[in-house]
Amino acid sequence: MGWLDKIIGKEGIIKDLDHVAIVVSDMDRAIEFYTGVLGLRLIVDGRPKGGEKKSFLGTKSKALVALSEDNNRAIKRGEYVEGVNHVAFGVDDVEKSSRILKERGVEFIEIKLGDDGKPKAYHFLDPDGVELEICGNTGEEVPQY
Repeated sequence: MGWLDKIIGKEGIIKDLDHVAIVVSDMDRAIEFYTGVLGLRLIVDGRPKGGEKKSFLGTKSKALVALSEDNNRAIKRGEYVEGVNHVAFGVDDVEKSSRILKERGVEFIEIKLGDDGKPKAYHFLDPDGVELEICGNTGEEVPQY
């Protein structure tokens, strides 16, 4: 990976993921999903500003998702959405979180099991077909499921 070494050198400068920017076809519907179903907090509501209508959602301490609206965006369900495979959100208790999501009408498209046979991650789609995941902290650098 010589090209990568030229960009980052021997020391990496990235320490973690700050937020993911997602283009949605309907900002109102997306905000309703990300706040009402996933329980994220609306930090900045870009709807009154028009244009791109960039809105930020996250936890009490950090923005996790930036939404931009494109009314002409085609919805593709269950496919890779314009280069995004999925977005994974860490949760404290994956089983409890999966039950809450199911109660809120979320249908899981994939459940990943760990070596112990227990669910470690749940995959589902947002209203625009972007694949999302909830997973617990595995304690591993790369999840082993």
